[in-house]
Amino acid sequence: MSDQRFNTREFLEETKRLLEGEEYPNLFAAISYIPFLGWVIPWFFRRKQEICKFHALQAIKLNLGFVFLYLVVWFLREFPILSTILKWIHANPVVTDFISYVAWLALFGYGILGALQAYQGKLFVLPLFPEIENEVRKILSKIRRTQG
Repeated sequence: MSDQRFNTREFLEETKRLLEGEEYPNLFAAISYIPFLGWVIPWFFRRKQEICKFHALQAIKLNLGFVFLYLVVWFLREFPILSTILKWIHANPVVTDFISYVAWLALFGYGILGALQAYQGKLFVLPLFPEIENEVRKILSKIRRTQG
C-alpha cells in the first residue's frame, strides 16, 4: 500500500487554482474545441483572457453550426412530405447521410485546426466563418424587418 493517500481537498484546491488562474491560457483555449461542451470551461473560467474568450466563442459557433446541420438532416429524414419526396427520387439516405458525414468531418476538422492554432497562441479565424456569419446576420436582419 502507498504511503501517500489521495487527498481530495488538495486535489479540488489545485483544480480550482488551475481553472481560475492565469496559467496555461493556450491549453485552455485549445480545450474549447472539444466537441459539444469543451467551450464551457474556458468560457466560464477564463473569459478574461483574450485568447480563451476568442477561441471559446469560435467553438460555440462551430458547435451551433453542427447542431444546425444535424437539425436539417433530422428534418429531411423525419418530416413526412420531404422524406417521401426524397425516397421517391432515391435520394433520401444519400442526401441525408452526405450532409451528416460532411457535418461530422467539418466539426472534427475545424476542431483540430482550431485547437492546434489555439495551442500555438494564435487568434486564428477558422476558414469560411466570417462569410457564414455575415450571411446569417443578413438573414436574421431580414427576418427582423419583416416581423417589425
